[in-house]
Amino acid sequence: MMTKHRMLPVRLFRAVLLPALVACCLASCTEFISQVDRQEDWRVKKSGDIVLYHRPPGHGSAPSPDNQQVQFILNNQNTYYGAIQDSLDIDFNDRVLIYLYNEDEADDLIGTSSGGHSIPKYNTFYYTFMTSVKEMTDNFGIENPVIGAHELVHVITHRALGYPGTRLMSEGYAVWLDGTYGGYAVDSIIVKYREEEPAKIMSPDQLLQESITRESVYYPNCGLLTRFLVHRYGVEKINQLFTTGRKNFKEQFNELTATSWSEMSREYGSFIQQL
Repeated sequence: MMTKHRMLPVRLFRAVLLPALVACCLASCTEFISQVDRQEDWRVKKSGDIVLYHRPPGHGSAPSPDNQQVQFILNNQNTYYGAIQDSLDIDFNDRVLIYLYNEDEADDLIGTSSGGHSIPKYNTFYYTFMTSVKEMTDNFGIENPVIGAHELVHVITHRALGYPGTRLMSEGYAVWLDGTYGGYAVDSIIVKYREEEPAKIMSPDQLLQESITRESVYYPNCGLLTRFLVHRYGVEKINQLFTTGRKNFKEQFNELTATSWSEMSREYGSFIQQL
């Protein structure tokens, strides 16, 4: 069980720590550091294990979330918070902070106006309040979520399991548990690739080596492989691979599962064809 940590005061975090860090965005959606935002024009709402910072009405040219939307987001994130732990068979007790930026400012301040980035070391993620949300029901039975589970998975897995040794595990866990990419179910994306663009179907070797780095191809593929591995070999064993580096990944996989990487790859290929 992870020990509770005292949350950094938001003024200290944003006015002192962030300026000391290098503003950057890595290839994944984790470890992103936002540009310094010295404005303190935030409203805060807490519920369960989630603290949501959001913009008040009239902050800019784009809409801010109303009270009903704020509560909807908090309820959903608390649902994900418990479900992620149940799915991974882990305990996590830290409070998670979400900074929700309006659409007109998000691209400049967090580097995207259609998603988010996480900073697991601070139990925090940034996200865009999108006014247009694709109609869907997610893996958790939530209709049309404003924020999915993806970034919260990054925070919880990095803190509870350790720093990921591969992009395959980091993004694989997040996409597997969220179940979607770009508002579409991962299964439907992979089936479309298989039927119409087979070059976009990535093998386990390609995923481990990141031979295709385009997010729209890589993310759905690694999410589906991760789901396959967990269902085939059990989450306890696959959790132990989370921090394993690429160099030792296949050997560690064989030791944990008593299955060769090549045998698993053949089984996964058959699984793809049966989707």
